[in-house]
Amino acid sequence: MLSILIPIYNYDARELVRTLHKQASQANIEFEILLLDDASENTDLRANNQILKNTPNVTLLELPTKAGRSVARNFLAGQAKYRHLLFLDCDSEPVDDLYIQRYIPFCEKENIVVCGGTAYKKEKPPKNCYLRWVYGTKCETTKAAERNLRPNSRFSTFNFLISKDLFWSIRFNELLKNYGHEDTLFGLELKKRNIAITHIDNPLYHLGIDTNEEYLQKTRQGVENLKILLEQYPDKQMLIDNIRLLKYYHKLEITHTLFLAALFFYIFKSPMESNFKGKHPSLTLFNLYKISYLSGLNFKKKIEI
Repeated sequence: MLSILIPIYNYDARELVRTLHKQASQANIEFEILLLDDASENTDLRANNQILKNTPNVTLLELPTKAGRSVARNFLAGQAKYRHLLFLDCDSEPVDDLYIQRYIPFCEKENIVVCGGTAYKKEKPPKNCYLRWVYGTKCETTKAAERNLRPNSRFSTFNFLISKDLFWSIRFNELLKNYGHEDTLFGLELKKRNIAITHIDNPLYHLGIDTNEEYLQKTRQGVENLKILLEQYPDKQMLIDNIRLLKYYHKLEITHTLFLAALFFYIFKSPMESNFKGKHPSLTLFNLYKISYLSGLNFKKKIEI
């Protein structure tokens, strides 16, 4: 009935798998849990996860070299045997004991996509992780009613259910190798097919809070992925209409002010990053950081940064 798919990279997934296994067993459904270790470099964590091979209905697969988020999810879907796929990230935790149960009614339907949402625990993380935590609590923790106002643009790969046939009609775009915006593309492809995404209040806690340095690096990778999309995605206007950062970028482009935005990044990069590493990171400044970085990447007389 349900294939639970979890890509793993440098993370101990034992507690998550045990929780999901218990919930699925109590729900009295046919299920499997498929794990894919995407060539984790931490040998201790890889060894810890090996224990899961002894758990009924759990399969642990391993890749010899790192393939990336899109390839890993496509690979897992290819191994799944049931008609509905539940994707979740390894650094997550169900908010309560009804996580699996809430998805079961949707497994009676075809051409269905359901997003459960993201939550963050109230306890503040260490200071060197504030940026990711502040961004998550302010921008990602939203109720289903709000997400359903713009369902396709609020699609997230962190926690979602999809019918297998529908997934294979789209798949994750493997053009993007690094972190960022593979979920954006998937949501746009669903929109092209007039597939409405249903958002429900069934969140997972996001536990793997990146350090400020790690998250800034991932943010730049995400912006670099946007540059790739602008160059290679066939429907540029659809990107602009549905990705807020690209809307602002397009305004700079048509007003011939990309140079000024790129110069802003060059001058204020260090002060901005100092703010992001402090106790009160500014999300407004964080948005300026992203748009000015993208402007620098795309400005025809690229500034060395």
